[in-house]
Amino acid sequence: MTKRQPADLIVRGRIVTMDAARRIIADGAVAVRGGDIVAIGEASAIAAAYEATTTVGDGGSIVMPGLIDAHTHCSQCFVRTLTSGELPMIPRIYNPAQRSLDPEQAGQTVRLIATQLLRAGVTTMCEGTLNRSHEDAIVAAVEEVGIRTVMARGMADQDFHHAALYSQVTDRSWVKAREGEAERDLAHTEDFLGRFPAKGRGLVRGAVNVSSLLGFSEHYFREGARIAQRHGTSMQVHISRDREEVELCLAVWGRRPIERLHDLGVIDRHLVAVHAVLASEAEIQLLAKGGAGLAHSPTECVANMNAVPNMPRFRAAGIRVALGCDNQGNDMFDTMRAAWLIHGAKWGVAAYDPEFLTAGDLLAMATIESASVLCADDLIGSLEVGKAADLVVLDGNAPHLLATHHLPSDLVRFATRGEVKATIVAGRILYRDGQFMTVDLDRLRREAAAGAAHVRAIVEERRYKPFPAF
Repeated sequence: MTKRQPADLIVRGRIVTMDAARRIIADGAVAVRGGDIVAIGEASAIAAAYEATTTVGDGGSIVMPGLIDAHTHCSQCFVRTLTSGELPMIPRIYNPAQRSLDPEQAGQTVRLIATQLLRAGVTTMCEGTLNRSHEDAIVAAVEEVGIRTVMARGMADQDFHHAALYSQVTDRSWVKAREGEAERDLAHTEDFLGRFPAKGRGLVRGAVNVSSLLGFSEHYFREGARIAQRHGTSMQVHISRDREEVELCLAVWGRRPIERLHDLGVIDRHLVAVHAVLASEAEIQLLAKGGAGLAHSPTECVANMNAVPNMPRFRAAGIRVALGCDNQGNDMFDTMRAAWLIHGAKWGVAAYDPEFLTAGDLLAMATIESASVLCADDLIGSLEVGKAADLVVLDGNAPHLLATHHLPSDLVRFATRGEVKATIVAGRILYRDGQFMTVDLDRLRREAAAGAAHVRAIVEERRYKPFPAF
């Protein structure tokens, strides 16, 4: 009899691999050793070949790659419903709130969002930061909780002024770079990527954050793109998010935002166009031709009310799409369902087309396609031998997941965070059956209450109207 090989962990259930063949193994198992997947196949074959100290799941479980939140800003999480019913709110509420945080509070926001995400089966988040003083605290919190993080860092080096519609008779929009700041901050990005390699196997992978055309200079964009190319990482850019941005770009450069990126020569497979809700047909084609990816946050479309992007056109052009929560609910099951609903209402109903976005598309956008957009599909996004053991285990016996016909459709339409039984990152169980292994919930509650009170004191008077009585 052949001696079984040792494994740290065996995870059993219906396996949704999200590999190139999109295999689903009806009664399968995954063997994990040293934080990586060492085998995947039929449960009987894995049991015969491997002996593990710990087993998770059973024949009724659903096992899938850990979900990926491809766009968030942890430092905004204390704000929550302070933006409810308010427009516009990013410069007026979100930005002052996150600027008011000290490093300790920044770490608290990471613990809070990471805990919310782990509870919902998310094993990787993409965090964008614009405050250098917060970076060490963010990394420390990530490593404490154990969630995988693509961390895009950068600091603005440009002042700008937007002349609003009614002031344009006498006023003009402008931008002005602050001399020397781009070089200093990009050197810090190089150092950060040295500490947290874009192709490393640690919890943190570095990336480049060139947050917007408004706050970052032409020089920063060009050099940031070169750094991303050199390190094989992503460059994150909020683009075509609101009408004011489009107006400023037309006023200053005579070009729409994505056209401006094209002129700068930075549209390539490393570029992550965040939001792009106002992208024109010509701009969609520019992104497609350059091979860029899109980070789409469907719930944020409703929160900001700027626009709903033409997702069928992005897909038809061949653009890779990643889904992100953008601090709205911090639940990728909700985010997939939000994408299905808003694009169904906007594009599916209008064309009487039930295949405007397939369930398989949406599941890929939350797993392997997100990983590709973030330049991390070598490590995460699918269950394959050699990849990191980032998995989520669902209770497939929950009543509303019974009578299954097509598992991807059932997951997108009906699954919730309530069915998450275990969340595993690099082979380490971080959440299981209501218990968090790395989070002190009593401490987290105290931090969240204090953080909420802190930002409310900063921004409540900036709201245009008080909360209604109910």
